Parts: sequence; C-alpha cells; structure tokens
Amino acid sequence: MSMRKAISIILLIFLILPAWAEDGAKYTLDSLIAAMEEGNADLLKSDQEIAKARLDTADAKGGYTPTIDLLVTGTYMANPSLGPITVSPNDIKGLPDIVGSIWTDPIDVSMDMGNNRVQGQLTLTQPIFTWGKLSNAVKLFQTVEGLRSMERSDKENQLIAELRSRLDALYYMEEIMPLLDEVEMKANELISIAESAEENGLLLEEDVLDARIQKEQVSISRAEIENQYSSVLEGLRTLTGLHDLTMEDIEYTPDWNAASVILSYTEEELRAMATDPSRLTLQMLDGMENVQEYTRKIASGSIYGKPDIALQVSASYGGTIDSNWRDSDTWGVNITLALSTTLWDGGKKLNDIKRADSEIISASIDRQSAIRAIEENVSSSYSSAMLSSGKIKVQEMQKKLDEMKAEKERNALSVGSSSQSDVVQAELTVLQDEIGIITERISLSQSVYTLMYLTSFDPSKAPSITDGTV
Repeated sequence: MSMRKAISIILLIFLILPAWAEDGAKYTLDSLIAAMEEGNADLLKSDQEIAKARLDTADAKGGYTPTIDLLVTGTYMANPSLGPITVSPNDIKGLPDIVGSIWTDPIDVSMDMGNNRVQGQLTLTQPIFTWGKLSNAVKLFQTVEGLRSMERSDKENQLIAELRSRLDALYYMEEIMPLLDEVEMKANELISIAESAEENGLLLEEDVLDARIQKEQVSISRAEIENQYSSVLEGLRTLTGLHDLTMEDIEYTPDWNAASVILSYTEEELRAMATDPSRLTLQMLDGMENVQEYTRKIASGSIYGKPDIALQVSASYGGTIDSNWRDSDTWGVNITLALSTTLWDGGKKLNDIKRADSEIISASIDRQSAIRAIEENVSSSYSSAMLSSGKIKVQEMQKKLDEMKAEKERNALSVGSSSQSDVVQAELTVLQDEIGIITERISLSQSVYTLMYLTSFDPSKAPSITDGTV
C-alpha cells in the first residue's frame, strides 16, 4: 500500500469517527433542552407569535411614514363627443365694448376626444399631528412584542422544570423495577413456604391466601408503575420532539442537592422570591397593564374635536392615446392641508375611553389575583416538599430498623429460633421500605421543581448544604 493511499484511509477514518461518536452519544439534560428548543410545539408556536408581534410593531411604525397611492385608468369610448364647439362674443354677457370690437369671430374650443383616454393620479399623504395616536400605537405594539418574548421565556422555564421532573420520575421508576423483581421473588418464596407448611399442617389456609395476596399486590404495583412509566416517557417525547426517545438514550442523574438547597429557605423567603418585581411573571403582568394604558391614550386621542392633521400632495395626468399625446396631456399638482375629526358619533368614542378604563382596572385586579395565586402555589409546593422530605427521613429510619429486624431473624434462623417464613417476611418489608422511599422521592422532586420554576431559583448555582445553612 502506498503512503498516499494510507494517508487517505486515515483521513477517511477521522472523518467517519465523529459521526459514529455523535450517533452513539447519549442525550444529557442540556442536549434534551436544546432538542426541546427545536422540536417542542408550544415553543415553536411562541416563536411564531413573536414574529407576528414584530410585524405588528413594524406596521405601527409605518404610520409615521407617508402613504403613496397610484391610480392609473385606461378608457375606450365607442362614441366620443366630437364636432365643433364654438364661443362667440354674444355668448358671454357683460363684456366691455372694446373686447367686442376686437373679438368678432367665433372661437373653436372643442377638444379632439378620440376613442382612447388614459388618466393617472399619484397621491402622497403624510400625517403631521395625530394627538399621540401613532406614537402610542407604536408603544402598545412594542409592549405586546416584549410580552410575547417574555411569555416564550416563561414557557421555556416551565417546560424545563417539567422536563427535569419527568427525567427524575423515570430515573426513580427504573430504580423501583428491579426492587419489584426482588419483592416478587420473595413473595413466591413466601407462597412456597406457606403451601409447604399448610401441607404439613403447620399453617392455616388463610396464611397461604395472605401470601398470595401479597404477590398479587406486587403484580398490581408493577402494572401501575409500568403504566406511569409509559405515560411519563410519552410526555417526555412530546416535550422534546424526540418521538423515539428511551431512557437508554439518556445520560441523567437527579440533582441530589436541589431539595436540600431550596428547602433551606423559609416559606416566606420563597414567597418573596416568587413575587419579586423582577420576576418574569410579574413583568408580564405589568406589561399587560401598560398595554391597557396605551389603549386608553389612543382612545383619548380620538375624542371629539381633536382633529388629525395631514399633508396631501397629488399629481394628476390625463389625455388621449395617440401620436400627439405629449402635447394633448392635461396635468395638475395639488397641495392640500387636511384636518379631520369626528364631532359626534352617538357617544362611541366616549364609550371607548370608558371601556379602556375598565380594562385598566381589570388588568390591575388580574395582577393582584395572579400574585395571590403564585403565593398559594409556593405555599402548597413548599408544604408538599417539606412533607415528602419528612416522610423520606422517617422511611429511611424505618428501613434501618427493619434491616436490623431482618438481620436478627436471619441470626435467629441460624440457631433455630426463627423460621424461613419470618426471615423472608422481614426481608420483604425492607424491600417495601426502599420502594416507599423512592416513590416519595418522585413526589419531592415534583414539588422542588415547581418551587424552582415559581422562584426562578437554580439550586445548581447555589453552594452545597453542609451545616443546614446556605
């Protein structure tokens, strides 16, 4: 093999390797967020809303510039007015005698109409003064455009919280699955022991039935978790736009520090963070009030007796279409200063102002209601998170106690003072404790991510908790 060919092969390998690495790479939280940016239907729709708001702003700014209209018409007359049209001194009353002595012969004033005529008019209209309607319209649509952008950012933050919550749930449910396998094995072992003991007359039939019920409960729990797993995974696929996504494609570990960090704050502190004026939600509510204020100003600028002033310049052109059209054209230029106002319309413009005042009051009420709802959500999520955290601590203590009991049962079995059934039952209890802890972690995760969204707090950027303080 020649050196040149060998170098070509090496270069080809280096070109192919990145593609292989990319295909085999797993999704991380950041790459899933990036996929969500590109494939989530809600975010894509928000992007279109922002684009439309930009066009509305551009339209409003276009009101400052002049409008230019062009009208061109061509006419064919089958029977144009022809023939001489004369004017003599006798046709005009009141002419001085000296004019009558000079003008003695009739004058032909007829025009060669012809069959074809063309007319055109170019009109330029420039608003000069509109009582602030144009400037307030621009401010209104700029505010709406800003609101659309803020809505998009808020929706993105909400979806990121949902994404992390779903990833945590899937992670924990995958931890529960092998535990259910062990529980099922222990349940089968318990049934076998119970059936054997029943045959030997050592256990009653009801004891065997109890063991079988435990196994059925395991099967039901497995079916419930599998159903939840499927539902959460489908939601994750919809969220990211990756319709073939599986957990095998994802490299993710829950943020173990998140709950400790955010629960190190008091409920009052979290409520204050969630209702801080700098919060995106509060800025959006302020923006809605501003929109209504601009609407009122526009309505006030249209009230009776406030004339809009505009300058209009028009140039007209008309004539026949023939070989002498340049000479026979008629043209004109008009410059007009126009004032236009409505003096009375049955009170509609007054009603527009009253309606705008009502919308301002409604926006203020909506703002207060939204703040209250945010505070309620913070309180509810904080209480749920604290409750889940407390349950986990108790369940971990219970698990430790049950592990000690299981160890005692195994030691007792080795000296003949316990039974295999008691050992299996004790070990089964430990497994159920572990499942309970993991299940409660899912609830804790959901509450924590809700608090993160409501407060815009990112525990990953906060220092780790080492002594109960931040």
